[in-house]
Amino acid sequence: MEEYDLQMAARKKIKCLSRDLESMHAALRKVDGVPPDQLDEQVKLWARDVRELSYDVEDVINNFLVGVDGREAHDPNRFKRAAKKIGKLFKRSKARHQIADMIKTINEQAKELAERRDRYKVNEIVANRAPSSTVDPRLEAIYKEVKELVGIEKPSDELISKLSLQGDESKKKMKTVSVVGVGGLGKTTLIKAVFDKVKLDFECTAFVPVGQNPDLKKVFRDILIDLDNEYMDPKITILDEKQLIGELRKYLKDKRYFIVIDDVWKTETWKTIKWAFIENNNGSRLITTTRIASVADQADEVYMLQPLPFEKSKKLFYTRIFGGEGKCLDDKLHELCNVILKKCDGVPLEFITMASLLFDKSRGRWIELCNSIGFRDTMQILSLSYYDLPPHLRTCLLYVSAFLEDYEIQKTSLIWMWVAEGFVRKEERTGIFEVGEGYFNELINRSLIVAVEYDSKVTGCRVHDMVLDLLQQISQEEKFLIIPDNDGTMIIPPSGRVCRSSQKELEL
Repeated sequence: MEEYDLQMAARKKIKCLSRDLESMHAALRKVDGVPPDQLDEQVKLWARDVRELSYDVEDVINNFLVGVDGREAHDPNRFKRAAKKIGKLFKRSKARHQIADMIKTINEQAKELAERRDRYKVNEIVANRAPSSTVDPRLEAIYKEVKELVGIEKPSDELISKLSLQGDESKKKMKTVSVVGVGGLGKTTLIKAVFDKVKLDFECTAFVPVGQNPDLKKVFRDILIDLDNEYMDPKITILDEKQLIGELRKYLKDKRYFIVIDDVWKTETWKTIKWAFIENNNGSRLITTTRIASVADQADEVYMLQPLPFEKSKKLFYTRIFGGEGKCLDDKLHELCNVILKKCDGVPLEFITMASLLFDKSRGRWIELCNSIGFRDTMQILSLSYYDLPPHLRTCLLYVSAFLEDYEIQKTSLIWMWVAEGFVRKEERTGIFEVGEGYFNELINRSLIVAVEYDSKVTGCRVHDMVLDLLQQISQEEKFLIIPDNDGTMIIPPSGRVCRSSQKELEL
């Protein structure tokens, strides 16, 4: 009888707990709709504690399920899922007393948080909700314009000239050219255009990103695989750096090759990578990109990429934001566009991000956003764009921070991961995967992830390194995710709590 009363009382407490958490979750969505710099500090602390409570509830339940039930329940809603999981546990009599104590503790925390919610009037926060995610009708125009590469004709011709592809015998010597410029200037876009234009002049080619903290073995493996698909053999993974360099030199020995090494941050990194490229007097060419002048100086020639001219910036910005022929028919918005473009100073990442942020906003919202940011700090612009997302898209975007810099994330795998995590909300008459695909499209629409295409179909995405830096910073602040360093060490938050951890070697 005592066990029965315990179970019945606990069931009531579970329902109460579920209602409290649902209510808090609703308030939390309002909080998430407001940029952090506009929130009262007490409200920020409340939101942080609510998130931690939800993590704690699920963590404890999962621990019990592993030991008692051996499997997990699934529901797209975190809190409903939590209630269902607890209900299953009561079928095991040995766990009932432990679960009752656990619910008591959680209820006490939830009650305290509810009181704080009322005390700080969290429910009175008015959030500007972003529109629901749909496939942006501008996508076709965007991709068409990107393929036409606005403003890239002159730098493309200049870079090809520096490669010295035509001429006398002296030009058969291997030559390295480095493209240098600030982040977001379009270095990768430029060299990809040049690569596609001249690659047929060479026997073999490779285009490999490096990043800020590279795994050099992976870099060498990627070069080999780009050069020849036969190197996709799993046996290649057991080779160390020295063996991989030897394999590259052997393969390239008698070939005229063209290799692009994108986004090099350290001189030592480039010097190590360069050991793999043998001088064979066949007219081979190397291109590197970097933000660091000392890295660029290691090349035979340096190409300093300049900001996009104002008229070219305007053409690309207008096409992104207005579509079609890229014309603005509103004189007031035209004036605001000119202000934005002048402040973005020809850095494509800045004005493209702003175009995605301002699209479909009212004139009043344009003025408000333009007055709230100085535009000189690209990270500030990206942050503004991040907090303009609805909460469910923010969560999905944060999840992307688990992947390596420059990693090509497969679209289908990523969407199913979102579904498995409970990030994708069910919608009537729409399959759960299709809803997740809508999320994916919306993140592309907002220029927060970059589409990867194969045979004219979007098959995956990459994340710009500056966007990834922002996401990893936010993930750590919100204890959403911790990412180990190259040596495997992790920085654990002061509370010792974290929702997820990322494995550097994760591949899809």
